[in-house]
Amino acid sequence: MRVIVANTVGKLDSGELVVAFPSRWDSVVAHKVGGRFDFYPYELGYTSAMLKKFRPDFNVTMIDGCHECLNADEYLERLKLFHPNVLITECSALTYQAMTRVRKGLRCSAYLAGPYGMANREQAERDGWKVLNGEFEYHIADAFGITHPDTPFVDLDWLPYPEDHDVSRIEYEEPFGNPYNGMVQIYATRGCPLACNFCVVPTYYGGHGQSHKSHRCRNVDNVCDEIESLANKYGDRFNGAYFHDEAHNANPKWLAEFCQALIRRGLNRYHYDAMCGYWTFTEELIALMAQAGYCNIRIGIESLSEDVTRAIGKVVFEDKLIRVLEWCKKYGMRTYGTTQVGAVNSSEERDLKSLEGLLELRKRGLLDIWQNSVSTPMPGTPFYDEAKKNGWLITDDMTQYNGVRSVVSYPHYSAERINFVKREYERLS
Repeated sequence: MRVIVANTVGKLDSGELVVAFPSRWDSVVAHKVGGRFDFYPYELGYTSAMLKKFRPDFNVTMIDGCHECLNADEYLERLKLFHPNVLITECSALTYQAMTRVRKGLRCSAYLAGPYGMANREQAERDGWKVLNGEFEYHIADAFGITHPDTPFVDLDWLPYPEDHDVSRIEYEEPFGNPYNGMVQIYATRGCPLACNFCVVPTYYGGHGQSHKSHRCRNVDNVCDEIESLANKYGDRFNGAYFHDEAHNANPKWLAEFCQALIRRGLNRYHYDAMCGYWTFTEELIALMAQAGYCNIRIGIESLSEDVTRAIGKVVFEDKLIRVLEWCKKYGMRTYGTTQVGAVNSSEERDLKSLEGLLELRKRGLLDIWQNSVSTPMPGTPFYDEAKKNGWLITDDMTQYNGVRSVVSYPHYSAERINFVKREYERLS
């Protein structure tokens, strides 16, 4: 059996290039710095490695059309060369139509993972997809006769290291955030205890209100072994790891143990970057992370308005946030904040007030980089349901749901003004 594990397309019909955030949401850019701006499609990578390990009788190939910047027509011709019996892919609202064109051209059995298919199952099944719910390694294992642990969420230590043969993990770069070249994307934890109203992650792990126990951590030595294997493979090109987890520090006890393992095994000679929430940090933990080689942390700030963060289900207490940023500066760690404009209960005044606060944090040397997006109601999220119910949506064209331009317009805060504020963030960031 010929199985193709394929990431989504890399170019839309508009010519915009896709930046795929695996199992979350996708965005677009006009061009990629040096031709690169890619996130490793980790769950597809795990699936490819799992099939190769447990079904060696299959002919399994992983291909990444997003990394190769292929549009739907180019991708179809590329995949036809393999004459697949089975296609396994993952895509968001943004790339669904393009990947469906690819599927129809291949005329093979096709599995679709990702939050868009879950939220629009009837449409996806009419389009010929077999829809996979949530994290999908176990579902693929079941479909192809692979025995797996009996756990409610995927046992991360059961999985082999993700695909690094058909695609090269060190070639995936996030040039705007990673402080060093050669930082390979590694997934040390999975899941998130939060349930922000705009986020597709809770839908992926059982639904908003059902996903708070989804966060899991790998065995610390298992992660260290993976780091060593990558260092041995890539040699001088390897400079460390970017932990592109949903919430790398959600379990501070595990993170402290992991830092101690990095130090004990001498792996703190490398550099580490991680997606984090600020709420579990203490000064002692920040100091230990710095000793372990962490040089950069990314924090989901969203907004400095408590009225906004309460409405989206992610309250940010500015005094605690500032203390965390001060600790990072004290111990020589860079900080990268992610923010959004146009969220539920936002206004032009509140978003611009947040911008003033962010500029002040940067002036004090507490925030090195921030990334801003337009809050986008992805199908399957409470934000989408609320926006649809209240008539806030200005388009049903899913190729516009990219976090770059607003697809909502509130009575008190129009899409035009949201886009204006977004441009102000870009101008001053």
